[in-house]
Amino acid sequence: VKGGQWREGESRRQLNLALQSRLPQGTEVFFEKVVDPQTKRESRVPLLLETPVLMPGEMVKNAQVRIGGTFNEPYVSLDLTGHGGRVFANITEKSVGRRLAIVLDENVRSAPVIREKILGGSAQISGSFTHEEATDLAIVLRVGALPAPVDVIQNLTVGASLGQDSIRDGIYSGLAGALMVVLFMIVYYRTSGLIANISLAFNILLLFVALAMLGSTLTLPGIAGIILSVGMGVDANILIYERMRDEFALGKSVRAGVDAGFNRAFWSIVDGQVTTLITALVLFLFGTGPIKGFAITLTFGILFNLFAVLFFSRLMFDSLLSLKILKKISFLQMIGKTSFDFMSVRKIAFACSSALVVLGLIAFVQILRGHANMGVDFTGGTLLQYRTAAPFSLEEVRGHLRDQGFTGIDLQQVTSENQLIVKVKQSEEKIGNLSDRITTSLAGKEFGAGFTLESKSEIGASVSADLRSKAIISVVLSMLGVIAYLALRFDFRFSVAATVATLHDVLAVLGICWLAGKEINLLIITALLTLAGYSLNDTVVIFDRIRENMHKEEAGSFYQIINDSINQVLGRSFITGLSVLFCLTSLFFFGGATLHDFSFALLVGMAVAFFSSVFVASPLLVLQGDHTK
Repeated sequence: VKGGQWREGESRRQLNLALQSRLPQGTEVFFEKVVDPQTKRESRVPLLLETPVLMPGEMVKNAQVRIGGTFNEPYVSLDLTGHGGRVFANITEKSVGRRLAIVLDENVRSAPVIREKILGGSAQISGSFTHEEATDLAIVLRVGALPAPVDVIQNLTVGASLGQDSIRDGIYSGLAGALMVVLFMIVYYRTSGLIANISLAFNILLLFVALAMLGSTLTLPGIAGIILSVGMGVDANILIYERMRDEFALGKSVRAGVDAGFNRAFWSIVDGQVTTLITALVLFLFGTGPIKGFAITLTFGILFNLFAVLFFSRLMFDSLLSLKILKKISFLQMIGKTSFDFMSVRKIAFACSSALVVLGLIAFVQILRGHANMGVDFTGGTLLQYRTAAPFSLEEVRGHLRDQGFTGIDLQQVTSENQLIVKVKQSEEKIGNLSDRITTSLAGKEFGAGFTLESKSEIGASVSADLRSKAIISVVLSMLGVIAYLALRFDFRFSVAATVATLHDVLAVLGICWLAGKEINLLIITALLTLAGYSLNDTVVIFDRIRENMHKEEAGSFYQIINDSINQVLGRSFITGLSVLFCLTSLFFFGGATLHDFSFALLVGMAVAFFSSVFVASPLLVLQGDHTK
């Protein structure tokens, strides 16, 4: 303790590692919990035990509390099996005068003194027990008789300092993203932007009330879900306002333009939000831990988006119009009317898309072969995150761990935050043991103040295999759900085009993340599924305009309809992308290391999704034939 190799509150295993050169061979330090009868304060008393287990719990037949003795005190009556009675007699004969420790879950529950050789397969454990203490000991003995070994399959630990840092980073990123969106909406859409911001605040309020009522724990992925739902809420308002702009351009009054804007944007908003909702529900059903938190916040965010935008915002507009407060609506305009021939460059676009898809397929094959930077979520093993007060040399740390006999581990340095990330594959050593040894080794004097463990993630092989299968199921089910919905809302050919474009986006981003050396973990899978929802939302808006233009009497060829439709929604797509970019940029720069790769994948995905909705999904409709016939 004086040497700093072990601190009070650290694990028993770490203490034994620190004392291994001083302890007699075949012994370990265990702790017994002792309660002071006067003050009721608990303390841990160290006991040095011989490590071979002399008598396992399955030799205990039963244990009951009895009252007896000179002072009618409670004691524990112990009944043993036939074999257990013979083993116990042999132990007590050789150990008269010594203490016999009763250990459960690596804690000494009692250590009575053996006073004589005990025969007959029964014994009494007596002492200054209260009735409650005697009952607890009897339960321990009965539980110990159950042949049910406990293996650690998943252990997630976050230190207090890291938890505070994560909360701070999440709040900062959320505030930064929200502030940028709020300012942009007011500057670009003026009074209507202020209404959108009030609607957005109402949406967030409803979301926090729902999470509080459910008692949900807000994690960093959960905060990411909130920020993403904010971006989608803004997108819904932008859809309405851009529709209003079109109506005002036709010479309609303020009241008529507002009515037409909400009515014409209704199904575009619903379709876009529902396709993302399908992905969120799949994540909730098959996700684990923080991923469920992301799915819950995103699901509620989408539902409250629909209510806040389609009802609350409409109510504010109607109220202001009825009170004659809102007499004029005006917007800024970044992108005017365009007439670009998007279909003329579709062959070049298909060539670029093919290259991205090939990259994604190569990445997918390499991931299946294990030739990628796979997270412990999918490989099993241990991920340790340390922090130190001063900068350190990664090569020095690697050499130190190598000298200590640690091989087959991956080290990563986060220079800006003086952090060290250690990843150990499952095959190297059983989880729960190696992490303590590494922590003890890094806490020494070799690195000044030493490294402090901030978080630990231990995933067993069975859990990692389950996570892999659930990730695949999530992707497949979300795609099938989206195909079914779009087939109902449009027709099968539209759903095929949207699905192909979405798979293109997922593969492209997967390939780019693999090429950039990003760790493939559950957060990346979550980002890919979220991207699928966002991409579909963008594609559905264009498809909705194509379908609307197809029913116009003056509609030209299908080729021309697609070009006109893309040009008509180009401004909306750009402004929406800009608003979501604000949210994701705040996540990328202020969300901390945990969400860095997540936000990177979505930032790349935004650009890819915009490209595919214009140059992949729409041209695929042309390849399938003229839909106007």
